[in-house]
Amino acid sequence: MSPRRRIFFPAPARRRATVAALAVLWALPAARAARAPDWLEAAARTPVTVATKDADAVLLLNEGCEEIDRDGERTIRLRRVFKVLTADGKKHAVAQVGYLSGSSAVKSFKAWTVRPGGEVIAYARKETADLAVHAAALELYGEARQQVIAARDDVAPGAVFGFESVVVGRTLFHQEAWVFQTEVPTERSVFALRVPPDWKVTERMVNHAPVAATVADATRTWSLAALPAFADEPMSPPARSLAPWLALDFQPPAKDRAATTGLAVGSWEFLSRYFTPKFDAAAQADDALRARVGQLLAGAATPWERLQRLCNFVQQVNYISILLDAANAGGFIPRPAARVLQCNYGDCKDKATLLRALLAVAGIKAYPLVVLAGGRSRLESDWPAPGQFNHCILAIEVDDSVRSLALVEHPKLGRLLVFDPTDPFTPLGLLYRSRLADQGLLLAGETGGLIALPAARPEGDRVVRVIHAQLDGLGNLRGRIEERFSGIAASGVRRERQVRKEGDFQKYLEHSLAATLPALREVKVRPQDRFPEAEFVLDLEFISLGYGKLMRDELLTFKPVLVSRRAAFRLTKKPRLLPVAVPAQSYEERAEFTLPEDCTVDEAGAPLQLETDFGRYRSSARVVDGKLLFERSLELKELEVPAADYEKVRVFFEKIARSEQAPVVLRRAARVAPAGPEKVAP
Repeated sequence: MSPRRRIFFPAPARRRATVAALAVLWALPAARAARAPDWLEAAARTPVTVATKDADAVLLLNEGCEEIDRDGERTIRLRRVFKVLTADGKKHAVAQVGYLSGSSAVKSFKAWTVRPGGEVIAYARKETADLAVHAAALELYGEARQQVIAARDDVAPGAVFGFESVVVGRTLFHQEAWVFQTEVPTERSVFALRVPPDWKVTERMVNHAPVAATVADATRTWSLAALPAFADEPMSPPARSLAPWLALDFQPPAKDRAATTGLAVGSWEFLSRYFTPKFDAAAQADDALRARVGQLLAGAATPWERLQRLCNFVQQVNYISILLDAANAGGFIPRPAARVLQCNYGDCKDKATLLRALLAVAGIKAYPLVVLAGGRSRLESDWPAPGQFNHCILAIEVDDSVRSLALVEHPKLGRLLVFDPTDPFTPLGLLYRSRLADQGLLLAGETGGLIALPAARPEGDRVVRVIHAQLDGLGNLRGRIEERFSGIAASGVRRERQVRKEGDFQKYLEHSLAATLPALREVKVRPQDRFPEAEFVLDLEFISLGYGKLMRDELLTFKPVLVSRRAAFRLTKKPRLLPVAVPAQSYEERAEFTLPEDCTVDEAGAPLQLETDFGRYRSSARVVDGKLLFERSLELKELEVPAADYEKVRVFFEKIARSEQAPVVLRRAARVAPAGPEKVAP
């Protein structure tokens, strides 16, 4: 799904890869001995009050201005001014402006570099590259394009780089948003809106106290200053979930609405009513589609198997994006299901629509569910806006026989099973919840609207590890590890295996083992992917030379924690700014050690039991039938812990880490020196 690129949603990092790959296009001579515009010079002279410690650049000015005519045409001006602080800050000397080839145009695009000595370099059309905005190599065609000016070769620490762009176009919905905070410290962030005098404007400030707009000459202006960079802290929510941003709705008076191309949203139900007929029209089946359903369901024994076969089929349809008519919500409108089946490709909304059509032929009802993937962990539920979404999945009606962690109860539609046909690694019955925001828009006509997505639960992301190991008298260890991944944990390792070649996957696992097991030898890896079941099994054999350490020829020590948990958390004692996002997951390990015959356990780590509102942990080591049995388990609940309670989370994981570093000490049996010949007194 590719909604209109708004000010609120800047191009993601993966799009910037295109810029890096084509940097040679921009290595063009620029006009020197030029003069920077007054607004850039004023920004460059602004004293920096925001904290810049550890920053590679500071954004001196982040300014957007949008003007809307009575007929709905928009003019958006964007100005940004960076000051480069370190050599790494050169990457910020890149100007980008996006537009839609079918409905908007770049009227002006210029950039300037002001070197520390005062020399000004100006960039204009001949230094500008015009490129397709590829969300990924999987985008076949899209109207989204960008113009780019790169000045990284002209800047050095102390230099100032700024640009100005002006884009004119139209959009379907009378809405806009502006994010004030960025990944670098921002001295001043400003957004201005100018609409005809009799238009109604509704504003909402998110993640910040209300900011009163200054009004002058029919222009409303909102401003924030001295905004720190997004904090980079482990186990934190996505930074954009916490950044202050402004949500705006504007509505013309009744007399102007007929001449205006845009629509006022008003409610989530309005969006459901607007988009549902368009999705319904695309989900109509033809003879070829009906025939394919017959082929797929031949011999299916149970209702679940029928559902599973259809879902698995659509998961294998190639993901390729085509974005047309974006200004009229083309990024939200799916292609006909029959066409998607014929071509065997489509984007998220196309694949969801194909599956919906297949299910309908099989007598199963389903509804499009528009969601937000990545970027933010939660939606702003008080602002009904299609621009908050970028992904489409499906909600499937099921009966009481279905047991799943991906179920939601709808007050009118009953039990709905949420499924993402774009995710090829997660089978029916699960939802990769950590990739999605907490709510989605259900497109079900009058009964549609915003719904909560299934909550993540520990049993839905589970790893069980069983270890059998034998330690010899020299400290060498021979072992076998069986790891059983279930739920989302299986999806994760399945994805990891898919993105790597088979040999690279084994090297990846060997590297993971080598972090705690020295001198690895004879590593054997046997993966078993049990898809479409939510299970993946890894069987590993290895030899680690010198794992145990000899001490004074009478003691042998080793750590019973052979390998780290796959989701280990390292939290420092630094002051915390952001909440702690604890993920829902569970882990269990049972390790059995066969010890050298002449050794007994002299010391083992003390058992540990921890219980908090967000998780619990158990570990113990004991001798059973002459073998050392070490067990540990961890269960975490999905919870966002306030920064004020950070110390409680840090101490929880610190105690776990300290306990898992405790060694086992073995004592060798006393050795009796062999008796020599009996001495005879003279």
